[in-house]
Order: sequence, then structure tokens, then C-alpha cells
Amino acid sequence: DVCSSDLGDFWIWSEENERLLFAADYLEKCGYNRVKSLELCDFALLPVPTKKYMLDSLGGKFALYGGGEYENGINYMKNEKYVLKNAFLTAEGAVTALENENADSLIDKNILIIGYGRIAKALHRLLAAYGSNITVCSRSAESAELSSFYGASHIYFPELKKKNDFDIVINTVPHIVLTEAELKALKKSVIILDLASFPGGADTLMAASLGLKIINGRGMPSKFTAKAAGEAIGCAADEIIRQL
Repeated sequence: DVCSSDLGDFWIWSEENERLLFAADYLEKCGYNRVKSLELCDFALLPVPTKKYMLDSLGGKFALYGGGEYENGINYMKNEKYVLKNAFLTAEGAVTALENENADSLIDKNILIIGYGRIAKALHRLLAAYGSNITVCSRSAESAELSSFYGASHIYFPELKKKNDFDIVINTVPHIVLTEAELKALKKSVIILDLASFPGGADTLMAASLGLKIINGRGMPSKFTAKAAGEAIGCAADEIIRQL
């Protein structure tokens, strides 16, 4: 990407947020000037996820932020380029987390992906390259057709209640889809990786009572690929400022 130059001063929310620091480095390489004071900046750069109290503390200063609602700013999580990069970084982190947790190969494993949005599609692509046996669970006929076209088996949500032989279940749906019936259909050795935002997609108390293992996969890009994740924020910020 060709970066802009001399487009203003920016301030970042936190010195302790590694992803934001990499975003700041990216913007400085583009020619932006980082300042230490909110009052002196042309725009503030906030992290993912941006909390309401962060936005409330800006005093109306123009901001680029990662989620939530703010009148004088732009949510960079709606930037399509950022969303796609973040999806693949999340998928890469998910694969890393599974390999670290499982101490086993992903080759020839039976893997269920719940949902078929951007992150799920990225996961499908990565895991298929490992030789995993992919099943996708989604609601629409369109996603059923698309996932099947790319080599996956497909099931609909009611079929989650049937006994199955999945080694790994990865959820990307941001509401509870794995309740008692679905969890009891899984084998005891299954690993569940939940990538969905709070409250996640699994009944964690029920899973614990059944002895099932759930990995919390929220915030995956910052866990394993903070530099690339930060640069994705910086790139989105630069693109937004240039458009303005």
C-alpha cells in the first residue's frame, strides 16, 4: 500500500496496548506525527474493542475506533479491507491455538466450523490445506451451497443435536448455539474453540459439567499476530484519513 504523508497528528489510547503501538508505528512510517496529548491531536486512535468509557472520555475529539457508537468519528471495523485482514489473522491464530492446545496434528481431523462468515471462510481455507475433514454448520442455503462447493460437508443447526464424531468444534456465531443437547452430542475428547464475542457460542457451565474442554478464542489476532493486527489497524486508519 502507498501511504499518505503530512496528514496530521494522532494520539493513541494506551501505551500498554501492543496492537495499538504497532498501529502507531505504521502510521508514523506513513508520515503521520504521533503526539502525547489528546488535546494536541487531529484524531485519536482507539483499540479493538473500543469501550464506551473510552469514547466518553474523548470530549468530542475526532476518533477512529474499533466498535461501539460515537458521533464524531469512524468505526474502522467497518472498513472492508480491515475486516478481511482481521478474519485471516483470526483464522491463523485459531490454527496456532489448536496446535498448541492439542499437541497433535490437524491432518485428517474431523473439524466442525459453526457459522460461515468471513472468519469461518478463512478457517475453511486454512484447515483444508492441512488435510482436515471440514463440516460447516450454517443456516442459509447459500452458505450450504458455497461451503459444499469448496469441499466441505454441510449440516444445519438441528443436526448438531445428533451424535457425531468431531475432533474439533470451532464456533464463530456470536450467540449461544451449543446448549445441553448439542454438547451432549459431542464426544468427550472433543476440543471446542469459541471465537465468538461475548457471551460466546457455548454454554460454558454445561460444558464444564459434561467434562468438555472449551478454549476462549476471543481477541485472537492480538494473541499471536499483534504486529500484523496492529498494522491492519494502521492501514485502515490511513485509508480512512485519505478518504476524508
